[in-house]
Amino acid sequence: MSVKSIHVAKQMAPTAGIAIGPILFIIAVLGILAAAIAAGSGSFTTGTAGESNKAKASALIDIGQNLKIGFDRITANGIPFADVVIGVDETEATEDLFSPSGGGITAPSTTMGDTPLTDDWMYPLIRIKGIGTAAGQRVAVLKVTVGVCDEINLKTIGLAAGTATTQTADLGDFSGDPDTKIDDYALWPTEFQGKPVGCVLNENVGSAGYFFYQVIGIQ
Repeated sequence: MSVKSIHVAKQMAPTAGIAIGPILFIIAVLGILAAAIAAGSGSFTTGTAGESNKAKASALIDIGQNLKIGFDRITANGIPFADVVIGVDETEATEDLFSPSGGGITAPSTTMGDTPLTDDWMYPLIRIKGIGTAAGQRVAVLKVTVGVCDEINLKTIGLAAGTATTQTADLGDFSGDPDTKIDDYALWPTEFQGKPVGCVLNENVGSAGYFFYQVIGIQ
């Protein structure tokens, strides 16, 4: 019995040592992966924020175009520019932007705004250099973050990041009476003159910050 036991032990010894190589290899791979994850975690976070900004910018551009289509639909049906009604509670008349029989669209979401719970869409009458007459144009605006602003300008005008920041000016209080024309014609930033859609940095005390804008009605 003892002779057989010794013989079996001699046969098993070399086989048992073979598993050590693969185990060490797996440990080494796991170590490399852990180091790579730790090193790339920062860039992953940055990449996620960038993708979010791009998605919000695209959504805002689509919303702006939808608002313009609705406004154009009303005026095409014979409603004068000045009689178009824009209000989330005005949804029944033919002159209402958010009425099925009017503009045929629904009020836009604020989820792409800088502070979604408090930021609202505003529709000031603005005289913009290079667009329409001195009577002013109906514009949809929403406050956004600088990252979203840069993406909007890249997608719509092809402007480099930071352009809005360097083209700053007091562009008026967007939150004021929507029927009172904001006439900062001479102050409208050069890079945005004649551009019906984009994102500007407003230094006005009542409406300070980065604002997506879309001209929805021209007169």
